[in-house]
Parts: sequence; structure tokens; C-alpha cells
Amino acid sequence: MKKALIIQNKYIGDVLTSSVIAENLKQIYAEVDVHFFCYEPASAVLENNPFIDKIITFKEKNLKKISVLNNYANKIHDEKYDIVIDPYAKLQSRFISLKSGAKRRISYDKPFFKHIYTDVIEKAEIPSKETACTAIDNRVSLVTPLMIKPIPYALHPKIYLTEQEIQEGKEILENAGLDASRKTLMIGILGSGKDKSWPIEYMIQLIGHIQKYYNFNILFNYIPSQQPVVDEIMNGLNSTDKIYLEVMGKNVREFLKILHHCDAFIGNEGGAVNMSKALNVPTFSIYSPHKFPSDWGCFEDGIHHVSVHFQDLDKQTVNKLTEKQLFNQTTKLYKKLKLDYVRTEADKFLQNNFGAVELPEKYVETMPKISALLITYNEERNIEKFLEEAWYADEIIIVDSESTDRTAEIAKKHPKVVFMTRKFDHFTAQKNFAIEQANHEWVTFFDADERIPKALIHEMMDEIEKDRADAFFVYRRFYFMDKYIKRSGWQNDKAIRLFKKSKNKYGEGRMVHELIDSKGTVRFLKNKLDHYSYFSVEEYDRKLTQYSILRAKELFAKRLKPTVFHFWVKPWFRFVHHYILRLGILDGGEGYIISKLHAHSVFKRYLFLSKMWENEKQSKNNG
Repeated sequence: MKKALIIQNKYIGDVLTSSVIAENLKQIYAEVDVHFFCYEPASAVLENNPFIDKIITFKEKNLKKISVLNNYANKIHDEKYDIVIDPYAKLQSRFISLKSGAKRRISYDKPFFKHIYTDVIEKAEIPSKETACTAIDNRVSLVTPLMIKPIPYALHPKIYLTEQEIQEGKEILENAGLDASRKTLMIGILGSGKDKSWPIEYMIQLIGHIQKYYNFNILFNYIPSQQPVVDEIMNGLNSTDKIYLEVMGKNVREFLKILHHCDAFIGNEGGAVNMSKALNVPTFSIYSPHKFPSDWGCFEDGIHHVSVHFQDLDKQTVNKLTEKQLFNQTTKLYKKLKLDYVRTEADKFLQNNFGAVELPEKYVETMPKISALLITYNEERNIEKFLEEAWYADEIIIVDSESTDRTAEIAKKHPKVVFMTRKFDHFTAQKNFAIEQANHEWVTFFDADERIPKALIHEMMDEIEKDRADAFFVYRRFYFMDKYIKRSGWQNDKAIRLFKKSKNKYGEGRMVHELIDSKGTVRFLKNKLDHYSYFSVEEYDRKLTQYSILRAKELFAKRLKPTVFHFWVKPWFRFVHHYILRLGILDGGEGYIISKLHAHSVFKRYLFLSKMWENEKQSKNNG
């Protein structure tokens, strides 16, 4: 039997998330003994886990002593593990991994330390559709070097409570006198530290709002040392009605017993949110400025699991600052996560999960009428995310070019979608047809592979209300094979994505790279969108080939005959333009690939054009 060790020193959320590694190891090997090394308080989330055979715990402060660390490393060496997986990837765990003597030592690909391990995995920066967070994606990826054949990945961390523990949790609530006719809401009033806690003055007002307009039993998640903050909150509320302060877990395991019986969790993002998800409790997470949903917003679907971050309102600041700068400006940036916004999003979360309530008019969000337009062909990979992000639209009109995948099946399930099929002739005609179908003056026209940040959506709605222009350009951040491409000709990429249909349409004469012909005022939006266009070289090449064919048709209509200049000079110039003039050389291998593909697409354009002339000549001769 093989022996494997997972090292995830801390914290509760990290330890719980890393537990999926154990489940995947059990799928790879029929017989494997899995041990887990973590700090003592976090071990509670691993108890009764059927995929973990032994938990090795330590006290955090003790492990900082070299003698203690060396003692643990020696014990682990004596266990003679075959496999050591290190998702923690810090100095302590690296030392333990190296000293373990395991034949397979697996961790992330980090400079200077990769030689400690036998296998290193590059961390993903973009979350998968299945998990919506890199925290799980990266941990699961650590088992890939061990796979002999593909396995269905276990992606959901779970907490295992016994029937007795569940009953004990129920009794705690009953003894506290909770109203059994109400749903129970747990509120995380603080994060793990001040840098992970939304301002208390905002939290007081949010709790007061929930207390006044919703019929919940309200519990607070806090530890005894945070009692002064609890007192501050209670003093700031107009009433203590529906709040049960005496219900407080004495330890992590007792907290889990209580949480199991809660119907939802609202509060600061952290371990409690991760535990809630592992118990299938709906969550509404408030993120600190230097932590992001793309990393930790696992399984967020806009309904059962939702989050808010100040980047929803100000993405520009996030794009400009490093994580360290964000951390250093925590207090200032938390203020950008406005109470009104969080309250509105919390209302949506609660009403989506527990039914509508009557709120005063000032709390009811009024949305401008917008038609979201989209043209598609085989977009099953992107369509669900597009529809999720089109929440701002009153109607979604999709014009499909006879897709052969599940695009139509997925789209037609959405209640706002009007789905129609039209034979594709070229992009301009397809898009203008879609505009004609819109029932509202304001329309958006994004591509299915473009991700629309909340900050951009809120900016669009603000501009519609101000009515200062008739069309708006949006700058795009270009991604190629999951890597953000800063140069290679894409640094100033932009397109009109929001406009009034009465004053804008796509100009005739262009079959590809179509442009809006605006008869009104055009302005620029500040927030950018993310363009995840191509996930492989082959995919990019196919798309560029399609563009080459359409561009060749345009040139043929203009009666242009290709020459040696078009076949040799123009492709070389295109390569130099992307790689040298537009600094593609600084984008590494991806910059070279992009530049080469664009040069090749220019060559193919004139090859197709030459073929069109040959076909015409042959036709005339045959006639």
C-alpha cells in the first residue's frame, strides 16, 4: 500500500480546500494511506473525512522553532511516505518535503524552490467553469503527475458531521429558544483580522436592514476575544429583536454543528464561508480588497453563492495596484465597497433564496431598459458565463449561425433569451440583423468570449442615466491561452459595446472586423473588459483563417489583384508590426506565436484572393 502526505499548514479555509486532494488520491490509487499535516485548530474540518486516514497536527507557534520543525520533519521522514503533496508551499513545508525522502514530492512551480520537488505544477490564474475559483483548481492540479488515466475530479470540499453531532447542533438552537417558524441566518461580523473585515459601521447598518425587513433568526459568528466588537454592533442597532448572541460555538466543531442548521451565511469572506459551502449552506461573501473571488469565490453562481468586492465598483484601482499595495490601503479601499451596493446585492441574494419581501422604494433598484445582443456559432464553452453576466439586460437577443453544439440548448433555458437562427453571410450583416430585433433604445453588443466586470456594468448604467453620449468605446484586455497579453498589438484594443440603436449600426462594406458607424456623440468608458479569445494555437489559427477568407472576399469585391508585394512584403511587415513595433517580443513565446499567426493570416488572405481570381477565370473559360 502507498502512503501519501498532504502538507497544508494553515488556515481553516486552505486546509478544507486542500482536503479535495485526499479524495482525488483515493480515486487514483486503489490502496493508499492518506495523511494530512495541518495546524491544530484547522484539523476540526477534517474530522470523520473518509478520504483522510490520519491527521498530524501541530501548534502554530511551536512550528516556528527550528528544533520543533526539525523534529516534525524527522517524524515524517520515519513514516517513509511514497508521495508528499505540498499545496502550502512555504519555507516550513518545503523543508519537511525535502527531508521526507519521498520518491514523489509535488508542489507549485516557484522560482528557486522547484528543485526541492520531483514534480512542479504551474498555478492557474483563470478559474475553471466547474469551480469558479483557482483555489480548488490549483490544488486538484497537484495530483495530475500521479494520474495513470483520466479520473473524474473530486472538486467539492466536504465537512462530515455525525448524526449525533447534527442532533447536538439542533439541541443548541432549541435550547436557545430560536423561533422554529423562521429561517436562520448566520452573519460573519468580522473576518480573520481587521484587514479582512468590512467596516463595522457599515455592518451595523446591514444587520439593521436585514433585522427590519426579513424574518430571520440571526446568529453571529465570532470568538470571545471579539466581544467588544459585538457590543459595539449591539449598541448601534435599534433593537436586539431576532438576534441570539448566546448561540456561539465554543470551538470549530461546535460551530459546524450550529452552522449545519443555518439556512444561509452572510459576512466577511474567510474560513466560515468555506465551511458554509462545504455544508451546502448558501453564502453571501464580502471580500477584503486584497483577496479576490477569482481565487476564492468557489462555486459562485449568482444565486446560491454570491460575493461582493470593491472591484465591482472600481476595477481601475485593482488593475493599477499590486496585491501588497491593495493590502496596505485596506482601510481606504474598504470604504469604496459602499453600503448601498452591498445592501442591494444582499437583498437580491436573500430574495433569490427565500422569496421576495416588500422593501421601501428607496431600497428597490431601478434598472434602465437594455437589450443585450449576441451573435453565436458553437459557443457552448462561453454562453453560460455570458448569460450570467447579462443580468443587467431586460432582454437578451441571440442570433445564431446554425451552431452544431449545445449553444441553442443552453441559451433557450434562460428566461430572458430570445433565440433565433440566421444563416451566416458575414459579421456586419449578422450584427445589424440583431440590432433590428432589439426592443429597447440602448443596446450592448459584446462577444461571447468577453467577460464583463461588474464595475463596467455599473458604469454603463450610470452613463445611460446621465445620457451624455450615444455610443461608448470599451477598452479590452486580451488573453491568449489563459495568459494576459499586454502588448503584441493588443495594448490599445477597443470596440464600441454600448450604444443607442437609433443612431448606430455596423458600417456596410466590411465583412470582418466590423465597425460601428455612429451618427451621434461617442465617448469612452473607464473600465475595461477581459477578452478570453483563444485557448490554443489551433483555435486562433482557425479564427484568423476565417477572417482571411472574409477579408479576401472584400478585396475581391474591390477587384484587387494580389502581387508579389502582397504575398511576401505584407506578411513580413505584419510580423514586424506585431512583434517589434507593437512590442510582442516582450510577451515571450506567446508574443512570437501571435505575431507569426497574424503574418500567416495575411499570406493566406492573398492566397484565397488569388484562388478567387483563378475560379473566375476558369468560369469565364468554361462559359
